[in-house]
Amino acid sequence: MSNSPHLHRIIYRHYLRSALVPMLLVECLLLALYFGITLHISDKNQALLLDEVRRNLLEVTATETAGIDMRLAEIARLSRLLQADHQRFFANPETCVLPHGEPRLEPHPNGAFYKTADNGGASLYYSASTVIGAVERRQARCSEAIDPLLRAIVETHPLVAQAYINTADGMNRLHPFMHDAAERFGPSWNVEDLAFYVEADAAHNPGRGPVWTSAYLDPAGQGWVMSSLVPIYRDDRLVAVSGIDITLDRVVNHVLDLRLAWEAMAFLVDDRGTILAMPPRVERLMGLKELHQHDYLGPMVETHEKPDEYNLLTGRHPVFRDRLSRFFDSRDSSTDIHVDGVDYLLIQRIVAQNGWRLMVLVDKVKIFAPIEDLRALSTRIGYLAISGMLVFYLLFFLVLNARARRLGTRIAKPIHALSEATGHLGQGLRNHPLRAVGIQEIDALNQHFNAMIEELDERTSQLAANMVRERLRQEETRTLERLASTDTLTQVHNRRKIDDLLGAEHARFERGGPPFGVILCDIDHFKQVNDQHGHLVGDQVLTEMARLLASLLRESDWLGRWGGEEFIILCPNASRAGLATLADTLRQHIAAHRFEVVGTKTVSLGATLARPGESLQTLFARVDRALYAAKDGGRNRVEVAD
Repeated sequence: MSNSPHLHRIIYRHYLRSALVPMLLVECLLLALYFGITLHISDKNQALLLDEVRRNLLEVTATETAGIDMRLAEIARLSRLLQADHQRFFANPETCVLPHGEPRLEPHPNGAFYKTADNGGASLYYSASTVIGAVERRQARCSEAIDPLLRAIVETHPLVAQAYINTADGMNRLHPFMHDAAERFGPSWNVEDLAFYVEADAAHNPGRGPVWTSAYLDPAGQGWVMSSLVPIYRDDRLVAVSGIDITLDRVVNHVLDLRLAWEAMAFLVDDRGTILAMPPRVERLMGLKELHQHDYLGPMVETHEKPDEYNLLTGRHPVFRDRLSRFFDSRDSSTDIHVDGVDYLLIQRIVAQNGWRLMVLVDKVKIFAPIEDLRALSTRIGYLAISGMLVFYLLFFLVLNARARRLGTRIAKPIHALSEATGHLGQGLRNHPLRAVGIQEIDALNQHFNAMIEELDERTSQLAANMVRERLRQEETRTLERLASTDTLTQVHNRRKIDDLLGAEHARFERGGPPFGVILCDIDHFKQVNDQHGHLVGDQVLTEMARLLASLLRESDWLGRWGGEEFIILCPNASRAGLATLADTLRQHIAAHRFEVVGTKTVSLGATLARPGESLQTLFARVDRALYAAKDGGRNRVEVAD
């Protein structure tokens, strides 16, 4: 036995050879490294892709803004032609050429002076605020000389909607011809109050070159337009402003029709931040609706620009207002912006001709979709690797388990036998002692266990005999006590137990304790139940009556059967009013209760409160008299003795 190997040496020698834990740590480290590298590469790819998207959109917007700038520059050159032609006219007012024949000029009923018929030239309107004298009539007639250039510019350039001149004294000449010019412009206007006139004056345009207006609603009915304006001077005095109108639709439709990658959204704003055009998706994002419908029912005597909510720098949208203000001022080409929980890349290109901004907004989720797909694929590969590792470790565990079984058979079998033996203590293990298994510690434990079993068997036999005797004695005592104090039929206290309780409560009262009361309850006409239905039904009524009374009492009250159909209730810590209330409550509930076979039954109750110094016999005499008074009074009553 001394030559048997120690248990800890057997476990140490066999399990040290297994590399399960180190291998698991290595695999976990490799998986963590894989996921970490994958995440790092994904982040790098996102940064590279974002740069690529930024470059691509900047190239696209550069091309588009260059095209817009080129078209606007061409309009500006045409404006210079108008300026040169119109300044020649005002420099030589005595020259009068009528390229389309004599115009028909008449006053309108509203007081304006206008051309009534289209002779192939431009329409003419003179404000009623100007007194039409010989000089004005001659200017209205002779300005027909500038119509050919106005007409040529409008008819030869696809972007031009109309060309015109507005003089300081309220004359307007405009091509194409307006038949309702007098109604459209109204009886009078002050051109110096109109934005497209003011922006070309000396204060706003000291260089006297072409200037561009913001978008405004054209009085002539062309919708939203913008104008290239040039001042007309005579001897350093501003006498007129000439302009070429282009409709926004003709400029921005190409921008709105752009089909950009990554579902990018292009929109156009002017140099003050007012949205000129936006696709439906931008409308939904900004909570705006593009203004396509215009009301021309009445005369337009002032400039109508887009409402303030269409201005990104002053509008209601706080993100656009705060973020774009800095973005506009910086003139950077791109920035990041967060709107309604979504991250966007924002691109801007500036049109050199008039400061317009071509802006592109693209959702980063759309940009990073391929990267997220690749990341998801890498994650799935990682999970497959984890699955493969689990399968490998399952197989490895099976192999290791086979080896462990051989060791476990040697170690676990005797331990199991010892465990089984301890689980069956007292079942005759003395005749089946544990045997030596060749492991020093377990063999020693088995020897001690066998000795313990012999000792335990002897002591258990003695203890079991003593416990059986004591248990039988206790059961007998409890049974006798219960039978001695309980009514066998109703299972409430019998008269003997009630006498004991009354004696104890009376003694406590005499020592200065709280008063107590007694209620006697007698079932009315109970003899008829026995006579008509038999004693078995009568016993059922008594049993149910006992249960009903017990359910209505306080926890501190005691219920007992006093004899025959009479019950007694002992009420500690009671008052006369409380006794009367309790007794009447019992009477009402019993009268409302339906008993099987016999139906309803009533009871008569007598109650009294203990008096200091009186005996129990006197107390019972008073409560008995109260009960008989209730019966003599017609039954189903409560009488409380004073």
